[in-house]
Amino acid sequence: MRNNSVLFLASRYLSGKRGKWIGKSHILTVSGIALGVLALVAVSSVMNGLRNDMQRRIVGTFAEVRVSAADYQPIPDYRSVMAKIDNLKHRTAPVVRTELMLKNESVIVPTMSFGIDYAKHKEVSNTLQNYIDNPFGVNTVHQGIISTPVNPESFEAGGIILGAGLAFQLNAMVGDRLQLISPMFTEPTAFGLLPKIRTLTVSGIFAAGMPEYDQMYSYVPLSVGQYFRGYGDEVDYIEVKTGDLNHSKVVTQRLDALLPGYLATDWSSLDPSLYEAIRFEKLIMLIIMLFMYVIASFNLTGNMMKLIAQKKRELGLLKAIGYKEEDLQKLFVINSLILSSVGIAIGSVVAAVALFFQYRFGLIRLSFSATDQIILPVSFQWLDFIFIVIAAYVIAMLSVWLPIRNLRKINPVQLIRQNA
Repeated sequence: MRNNSVLFLASRYLSGKRGKWIGKSHILTVSGIALGVLALVAVSSVMNGLRNDMQRRIVGTFAEVRVSAADYQPIPDYRSVMAKIDNLKHRTAPVVRTELMLKNESVIVPTMSFGIDYAKHKEVSNTLQNYIDNPFGVNTVHQGIISTPVNPESFEAGGIILGAGLAFQLNAMVGDRLQLISPMFTEPTAFGLLPKIRTLTVSGIFAAGMPEYDQMYSYVPLSVGQYFRGYGDEVDYIEVKTGDLNHSKVVTQRLDALLPGYLATDWSSLDPSLYEAIRFEKLIMLIIMLFMYVIASFNLTGNMMKLIAQKKRELGLLKAIGYKEEDLQKLFVINSLILSSVGIAIGSVVAAVALFFQYRFGLIRLSFSATDQIILPVSFQWLDFIFIVIAAYVIAMLSVWLPIRNLRKINPVQLIRQNA
């Protein structure tokens, strides 16, 4: 019966003088908790969305896994290595990577040039696919050939595919002829050592969805990449498309076991500084928002202290008729749990609605580069939400700890004497 009476008193203390479910004095407390939860869920989802967006852009340009020699030397028997990986139902493509320069008339710009087998590389990289405008919704990453489609035969015969930013810097269009130049003087001639030079025709222009990639990257035939690197039938590494982005680390472990003498690395190693920066930013933002939630919970502390001061006489009488201090503490813990639960529920619902509208309609956009805008990506994750709810309840319980300590100071005998 005592437990039932504690619940009854808790509901009475929450309802206020007019008998409403939650009195006006508690609305500000609930609002603060709701806003805190809303901010935590929104920040977590946005940071997850940014991470997933960058992940899709990186993996769309390269592939989930890269296989290279353990000593990072050229791979001479890459076809047999690719055959072993292909047996695992993965798609593979050989790559020769070289830092070169591109010249169009008087304009010279540096480029990271990838020597590729066009037919194979098209299977592992979205940048060589035909560009499709927003096929699956607002969170789609736009990558692919933005010029006229690439003719594979003309590309393999002496073509080059440029990133959109690189083409803009060179003022180059499809059909233009450019000079690809090595910065090293390694070509012996009658006049001494000269840089290696090839004249190539622009076969296409691609968008990688990453400004730094668009401004630096270019694709050339595999034989051209091998020529600039001084290779015979060798490549630098093999790109592996697994089709399962979330289990790329498992695939790397499997490939390491399958290919002794070779090293498999997953996509997070391709641009580690960017990946770690996003993870660190998410952690910092969550910590900052948790501190803001702690500040909002001070209102719960003040509200409970005010309630105890207002009900001091009643609490003294309850002690006098046999209620233990633990019962009174339970009364205010129940109050705090109800207020916290209502605030968390409201904040979660509002956050879910806001995230749904952002995901579905893309209401908020960001400037991704000087000429490009992206829709703010969001990604809701249940583990983050569970952590936020648990943290909210823990902070709420810590907030009410100080007020319930004041219950010890209530002396029922002294209160009875004062009112006698």
